[in-house]
Amino acid sequence: MNTDSNSSARVLLVAAHGHPLQHLLDQQGYAVVHAHSGAEAFKVARGLGADIIILDSELPDLAWPDICDVLQADLRLTHSVPILVVTPTNPTPEQRVIGLRAGVWDFVVGPPAPADLALKIDTYTQAKRNVDVALAEGLVDPVTGLHSGPALARRARELGAVMARQHAGLACVVFALQGPPDPEAGSLLAQAVRASDLVGVLSRSELAVVAPGTREAGAVRLAQHVAPILRERTRSGGPGGVAAPLALRAGYDAVENLRYSPMDPIELLARASTAVRTGDPETVAPWIRRFDPASVLANDRAHEGVAHPGGINV
Repeated sequence: MNTDSNSSARVLLVAAHGHPLQHLLDQQGYAVVHAHSGAEAFKVARGLGADIIILDSELPDLAWPDICDVLQADLRLTHSVPILVVTPTNPTPEQRVIGLRAGVWDFVVGPPAPADLALKIDTYTQAKRNVDVALAEGLVDPVTGLHSGPALARRARELGAVMARQHAGLACVVFALQGPPDPEAGSLLAQAVRASDLVGVLSRSELAVVAPGTREAGAVRLAQHVAPILRERTRSGGPGGVAAPLALRAGYDAVENLRYSPMDPIELLARASTAVRTGDPETVAPWIRRFDPASVLANDRAHEGVAHPGGINV
C-alpha cells in the first residue's frame, strides 16, 4: 500500500482499455486518469498536472519513445515529471538507452507485484515533489534543470567547508557559450564531468563547474576534456543555413589547499567568471583563461564605479 504522503499522487496511465494496471492503481488508492492512446495522452496531460506518467510500451497508435519525446517537449516538464514505461519483458540495453534519451525514468516489467509498483510510484513521486520545491525556491534553473546561481553558491560553500577540513583544493571553471542560448549544453556538461562536481547556470551564456580536490592543472584538463563535447553541439542559422560549431571560452581559478589558503567559494566562482573576459590565456589553449588579479586591477582603474566582477548572487 502506498504511503499517506503520496496517497493523493495524480497518475496518468497511458494504456489500452482493460489494462491490468488500472485495477492495481485503483487498489493502491492513487488518483488515476486513464488515456487509451498516445494521441489522447497528449490532450489529457496538458491540463492534468500529473505527479507521474505510466506508459504502456504497446499502444496501438504511436511508439513509446515518440510519445515520451512529445510529452517532454509539449508539457515543458523541466525534467521533473517521472515517466515509467511498462514492458512485457526486461528491456534490452538498447531500449534502456533509447528510454534515457527520451526522458524515461525507469521501466516496469508487467504485470508488476502491487508492492513493487507502489514503491516505484511513491519513490518517484517524492522525487518529483522535491524538484518542484527546488524550482519554487529558485534553486533549479527551469530551462536546464541544473543548479541556479543561488543554489550553486550555497552548494559551493558547503563543498568548500568539506575541502577545508580535508586540506584539499577547489577549482571553479566557467564556460561561456557564444551565440544563442542552447538548453542542451547544460545537460551535456553535467554528463561530461565527475559525479562529485557541481554544475550550475550563472547566466544565459555561462555555465559553471565547481570541482572538489582539483588544482590549477586539473582545472585546465577539465576545460580541455569538456570542450570537444560542447563543441559537438551544432546549430543552424549560419550562412545558407549551414550548421556552425559552438564557439566556446573558459575561465578558471583554483585554490591548492583551502585550509591554508582560505577563500569563499563564491569569490572563486566570481574570479572564474571574470577570467573568461580578462584572464591570462593559457599557452597550450588560449581560449582557456586563468584569473589574473593584475588584469582586474587595471580594468577597475579604467572603469571606476563598476560593480564587482562576476556578480554571483547568494
